Amino acid sequence: MRKKHLSVPAALIPGLLFLGLLVFSLSGCGGGLPDDIVDEAKGIQKSLSLAETFIHDQRQKFEKLEGSAAFTPLSPYSGKENWTGAFDRAEATLTRARRLYDADLAPLLKADNPDGAVQVKIQINRINKVILSAKEQAQVPFKRMDRLRAAMKAPKALYDQAVSDADTILSTVQTLESGPVAKALEKFPDAAAAINARISPLTQLGEETDAGRKKAIAAYKEYKRSGNTDFAALIDGSDAIAAARTKLAQEAPRLEDDLSKLYQSYTKVLQDMKVDYYITIKRESWDESSDYYNPGFAAFTRKISPATYQALAASNQESIADIAPSFGRVRFKNHIGNTWEALEIKPTANWPDRRHNAATFWIENFREDYFHKYLMETNGETKETDWVKVNPSFYEQNLDNLGMAILSKPYGELEPDPQAAPPGMAYVGNPAYGEWKTDENGNDFWSWYGRYAFFSNLFFFPPYYYHYGSWNRWRTNYRHKKPYYGKTKNGSYTFGTRGTTIKRTPRYQNTTFAKTGGFKSGPASVRGGSASLRGGGPKGKGK
Repeated sequence: MRKKHLSVPAALIPGLLFLGLLVFSLSGCGGGLPDDIVDEAKGIQKSLSLAETFIHDQRQKFEKLEGSAAFTPLSPYSGKENWTGAFDRAEATLTRARRLYDADLAPLLKADNPDGAVQVKIQINRINKVILSAKEQAQVPFKRMDRLRAAMKAPKALYDQAVSDADTILSTVQTLESGPVAKALEKFPDAAAAINARISPLTQLGEETDAGRKKAIAAYKEYKRSGNTDFAALIDGSDAIAAARTKLAQEAPRLEDDLSKLYQSYTKVLQDMKVDYYITIKRESWDESSDYYNPGFAAFTRKISPATYQALAASNQESIADIAPSFGRVRFKNHIGNTWEALEIKPTANWPDRRHNAATFWIENFREDYFHKYLMETNGETKETDWVKVNPSFYEQNLDNLGMAILSKPYGELEPDPQAAPPGMAYVGNPAYGEWKTDENGNDFWSWYGRYAFFSNLFFFPPYYYHYGSWNRWRTNYRHKKPYYGKTKNGSYTFGTRGTTIKRTPRYQNTTFAKTGGFKSGPASVRGGSASLRGGGPKGKGK
């Protein structure tokens, strides 16, 4: 295909020269940072100055207040809590804001690089937060005074609220400990460590609350006796108890939800896998006889077979097909042989202009959609899912796990095991599901109770039973640690995609995964394919 040169009428040349000079002059101006961001950054200096004045005024206000009679009952708290130091801390924080401006923001403003706009904005927000923190520190003494005055004015209200909140916390924790926790410990003694770990933070919360409650009672008793008390202790204790109640309101439902999982049982078995392949072909067309570049573009997305995908992934053709003028007609030629027919693209479909008589086709991109199909078991009931779309990494992570339980959660356990294992293996040894028996050769095997007997029939008939040796190896070396495929002495696998069990099971030999060559070496993923096949194009071969 020959390249075409753009012919420019002479009358247009002066205008184009003017346009070129205009573009050149604008690019020479540099651009710089956006004006609104520059203005905002410059405003930081004003904010720093205003904050400095604010802190100074707050200090003076406090010093004046210190000399008043109204401050006398507050003076012990001021000394004990170092209220004066709040202004020193505020000034130190403001100094840090200035240093951040000089070290991190000022150089960006000086560089005036438009690419640095995002970083400038980040530094502006960062410095503003520090300035705000400095101003808040300068207000701490006044907020503390307000709290103390309110407590001195109405200590009983503060005391009553603290005791009420504490009673609620202690009652809730006690109810949890004597109710669902005690029941779970009795029913699932093997899970005692996990159950106690769940309730422990709430037990500790109750103990801390009880200690705070006793302090509040003591402080209020002292007030009733003498008319005075440590009001700061009353405030802080009340605040701590209120925070504990808020935390308990969040954590108690989570604990009950976690404990309810002990009574649930579920397994997710990977029944089938597939990949749907899509390709987008782009076409550029033009008028070969025109002196002007007047292209038209069209895109065709098609679902393709793994074989077609593999053929296209192996192709190094920059252009997979062309249309060229030939003696008053157009001639179509494809460069990928019979693979073109599989794309089912009519070369002139969506033709943009009847004057166009040339075109080139290329692979714009590939797309792959990944799917799983599962057998879901919940408390002995089973159902098969339809195709479930999964992300590519999860699909690849489970390529060896056909016929495996990729998630198992037996009764009496809080957390599921995400490590792949033979279906039902996580239930073996648990008396809720079956019992150990001995065969005529003296070998121990697991015999399922009725509703779980399907685990023995997942692979083939007669039923398959798990023996004590393989279960014990899984329990000791693999459970919650790594996938278990039942590797034999000769290095072969018993379970999973490469396992001998799957190869002998009609259920899995008739899967979509098997029918599309999954048990063989599948087609390479486009994510590892040739970069030239994605986002390609005519690269100047058109007009």
